[in-house]
Amino acid sequence: MYRRKVFLNIGNSFMTAGYFKDGSFVLLKRLPVKIASFSKMAVLNEKNAGVIVIASVVPELERAAKKIFKKRVLVIKNRNVPLLNLYDYKDSVGVDRLLASLGAVKRYKVPCIVVDFGTATTINVIGKKGEFKGGLICPGASLFSSYLFEKTSLLPNVALEPVKRVIGRNTKDCIRAGVFHGYTAMISGLIRKVRTETGRNLKVIATGGWGKMLSPFIKEISVYDPYLVFYGMQFTAGKTEDRR
Repeated sequence: MYRRKVFLNIGNSFMTAGYFKDGSFVLLKRLPVKIASFSKMAVLNEKNAGVIVIASVVPELERAAKKIFKKRVLVIKNRNVPLLNLYDYKDSVGVDRLLASLGAVKRYKVPCIVVDFGTATTINVIGKKGEFKGGLICPGASLFSSYLFEKTSLLPNVALEPVKRVIGRNTKDCIRAGVFHGYTAMISGLIRKVRTETGRNLKVIATGGWGKMLSPFIKEISVYDPYLVFYGMQFTAGKTEDRR
């Protein structure tokens, strides 16, 4: 029986699992990041799952995953990602940033910019030879949205959602406008600054959970590719197994 690779990406807020069929990623599960969620990832121990390929930015959950799943596990570290890394301290860059960048290299023309909308939003610059040149790290959209509520006594907790008006007429609408338009303007402005610094009108690919909602409102973004990290994982897993 064919035993497919199953890919598990453990982020700061969500863990996502899936596999590839005919070159396209197929989503199996997306659950909040916590130990209890592993019990709902039974699909990873089904008989059709062979190697479980893991990329994680949460060390304790990575260790838990290796103990819980009894199948053969392949953990991707940043040093495994076949991408020239120009970061000053190469071991300190998040594996998710490198994998999303590699996914972009394999699926789009370079040079380019990858914006990953996760718990933190990263803006990553890919050079003309496919090298990872670094970028920016910003608070994610959810943190941006919740910070006012957490740090003030009277302001309500308001969900981040698209709004047309900039001028609100009540406190909740004012917060919605400030958070939504403020966040999209920040990302838009940072992309323009990156383009200015590189001297090139680089194509921008967005990914990550918040990217689906925010990308249509940031004119600099050309395409939203939700599973960019997984394409990077697929290529890295193939290369890693070849070296064994």
